[in-house]
Amino acid sequence: MNKRNITILIILIAVLAFAVSALVFPLFGRDNLQLGLDLKGGVLLEYQVQFPEGTSEAQKATMLDEAKEIIRSRIDEFGVTEPIVQSIGGERISIQLPGFTDIEQAKSLVEETGYLEFREVELDSEGNPVTLDTYLKMEQPAFVNTNETGDRYFVTIGQNIPTAAILTTNSEGELTFVDIDGNPLDASTLQSAAASLYSWIAARGNNGVQLTGALLSKAEADVQTQTVGSQAVVKIAWNNEGTTIFDNIAARLYVRPDNSAQRCLGIFLDEKMISAPKILDNSYEGVAVIEGGFTMESAKQLANFLKSGSLPIPVQKPAIYEQVVSATLGANFINYSVEAGIVALILIIAFMLFYYRMSGLMAILALMFYGAVVLAIFKLVPVTLSLAGIGGFILSFGMAVDANILNFERMKEEIRLGKALGSAIDYGFRRAWLAIRDSNITTLIACVVLYWIGNTVIAGDAVKGFALTLAIGIIVSMFSALIVTRVLLNLFVGTKAGMHTSWFSTWSGRK
Repeated sequence: MNKRNITILIILIAVLAFAVSALVFPLFGRDNLQLGLDLKGGVLLEYQVQFPEGTSEAQKATMLDEAKEIIRSRIDEFGVTEPIVQSIGGERISIQLPGFTDIEQAKSLVEETGYLEFREVELDSEGNPVTLDTYLKMEQPAFVNTNETGDRYFVTIGQNIPTAAILTTNSEGELTFVDIDGNPLDASTLQSAAASLYSWIAARGNNGVQLTGALLSKAEADVQTQTVGSQAVVKIAWNNEGTTIFDNIAARLYVRPDNSAQRCLGIFLDEKMISAPKILDNSYEGVAVIEGGFTMESAKQLANFLKSGSLPIPVQKPAIYEQVVSATLGANFINYSVEAGIVALILIIAFMLFYYRMSGLMAILALMFYGAVVLAIFKLVPVTLSLAGIGGFILSFGMAVDANILNFERMKEEIRLGKALGSAIDYGFRRAWLAIRDSNITTLIACVVLYWIGNTVIAGDAVKGFALTLAIGIIVSMFSALIVTRVLLNLFVGTKAGMHTSWFSTWSGRK
């Protein structure tokens, strides 16, 4: 054994020790292998996103990244472990929530834009509240309060009430009524309730900036004790700019008549009024409480939305693909996969020992090294293992054996020519390399194509998982077959066992 071989062997042992440690102990925040939905159970959602007209490819990529981070933040805050949020084809977002079973709640985490804004009742020149009825009586709609040129939301005062109509300016500069989805609306159909639908305009500070969720510095769910029982609320704190604007608004509303709509500050989430508390003080010094008949869970979700912010791009509803996988089905898949892997490994070991003898034993040891390293990579990267991914991993085991077989067959030819073990190993591995290289490169090309296809089709995670695990397996298998097996075989060069070259050949290759 030369020094170079010993050095490489020590390095390989260190790599193996690290791989085993990574599998046995938590490293870099990874406790276990990351399982896909088909193995662990959970929810899979895919959404088409809508980019504004004229958006460049660079801007699309930036918007997608921002949207993914916001969605991931919402999901993390909600307690879902190891969510997988990724873009597909540049125009879709895929969300995998392992262990999550409530698909409706999962969709709400994604579909809500989380845009929080504060509005006040519009007043006419005499200080009276403006309603939808006021606008319907006009021959040609025109803003009553000409100082505010933004949209008007028409909604009654209450909790969790959607906006009935919006008065907005169209592309021709004309005022028009639309619903919350932007579709044209004949507001006269709301005539019976028009007198109770107040016109809500943007609540602005003295600097003209509207008070929105973008000015928040903190939002958290809490329980507020009242004279009768308690209720879940959302405590919020403003940044410096928000504090000033909020106090400007409070000072203006506080002087209005008590017990009237004029004194309410409407809180709207995604164009839906969630609360309209009366201003009871002229200054709040940067803190406030949102009440809206929340449960503790809904309060946490609202606080989560407010902290994570609104999505930079809207997602089309409903989802273009949705799936729920039960944990029971996933557990069965894992059991079947383990059983298939054990059977395949036993057959491989039996064949290699029977046909290739001592060389086969070294190949088996190299396979153990290969398996530990690949699984460690899967855990640390991490790679999400789906059923198809496990199939790719098991297939790569066979390809690792195939590379060893090519090496051993070349060795057999050199031994037949009467060469010593060291020369047979050297020439055999060198001549087998070209065939191993070409076969693995073609397979890697196929993996790249499969991964690309999986990234462009709906629910293509199984295809991507197979391609990724197979590609990683092939790369490590080449290292295992060409380096690890060779180093192990070289341990016998110059030893008594190495003098029996027939031990390192096949049955048909014996002298």
